[in-house]
Amino acid sequence: MKDLDTIIETAFRKNASDIHLRDGAKARIRIDNSLAEFPDLPTVNMQSLVDEIFDYLTEDERNAMLALRKAGKDMDCAFSNISGIRLRANIYKTQGGLCAALRIIRPDRLSAGEIGLPFSVTDVCNKKSGLFLITGANGMGKSTTIAALIDIMNSTRQVHILTIENPIEHVFKSRKALITQREVGTHTPDFYSALRSSVRENPDVIIVGELRDLETTRTAIELAETGHLVIASLHTRTAISTIDMLIGQFPSAEQQQIRMMISESLIGVLSQTLLVRKSGGLVAAFEVLIATSAVRNLIREQKIPQIKSLMQTGKNIGMFTLDDSLLGLAESGTVSAEEALSKSQSRDELTARINA
Repeated sequence: MKDLDTIIETAFRKNASDIHLRDGAKARIRIDNSLAEFPDLPTVNMQSLVDEIFDYLTEDERNAMLALRKAGKDMDCAFSNISGIRLRANIYKTQGGLCAALRIIRPDRLSAGEIGLPFSVTDVCNKKSGLFLITGANGMGKSTTIAALIDIMNSTRQVHILTIENPIEHVFKSRKALITQREVGTHTPDFYSALRSSVRENPDVIIVGELRDLETTRTAIELAETGHLVIASLHTRTAISTIDMLIGQFPSAEQQQIRMMISESLIGVLSQTLLVRKSGGLVAAFEVLIATSAVRNLIREQKIPQIKSLMQTGKNIGMFTLDDSLLGLAESGTVSAEEALSKSQSRDELTARINA
């Protein structure tokens, strides 16, 4: 068995989420958010491992990777190894040489129920148009959540779902829905180009892997306004900071117009993070903002910080803050109080609520 496959198989058996590879060192594997070295694994030879990854790529994917390497850029791809285990890879240069981070994509995708998605989020799958944003730091389960929403629509709606990803992680088979997956760098130059041409591909639902730049964001908002359901991800950590970031990336002369567009097209924002269960494994905590008429008014009137008070009183419609979710996990004994506090944006306030 190739060294790469030995490392991947070991990580998969141990239910790991990520693999870190560095030339001349042992692989490190992330399990339940903790990174550990496994001395029994082969010492990494990065050039050999990169060649092994290339062996698993299609010709188009190899050419895209070679173009990135020639341009001196990090190389991103997704591939399945000899056992069919699918991974997302980022290969990058450092002072110490070539390194790689591999994310394991589990074949048994979690359902919305298994993730614990609230009804206010799964209800997005019934919408015909608008913008829904899924946010969180790297490795906090955004792709898993998006995949769960796609699975719901694939089972319930006769629509065309177009995904734009970098790279393609979860591979879907069309069932009730028609699913078309495009990979940036392989099938399209960038997110903006794919979004701009998407109207000619007649999609009902557009999934955008990441809103990376102003033009991509602008086009996504315009598509949401013109009758498409757009679901996109961002690396922001809270619902309020997400709206601030969306508006703030535009020149000041455009911000009022963008504010109006967002207030009209936004469905809501889901922010999520992962915590370590007391019993082992990971569990998600969420923050949910629903774009009610009151929320839309606050966006238009530049009173975004006041949205938090609406979230705190909107539980009956499935709206709540991250601290509400963390408190529930701590009170139920799912996670320790310290683990919940480590993820809080308002540690003192949450401490008082836990101790009340």
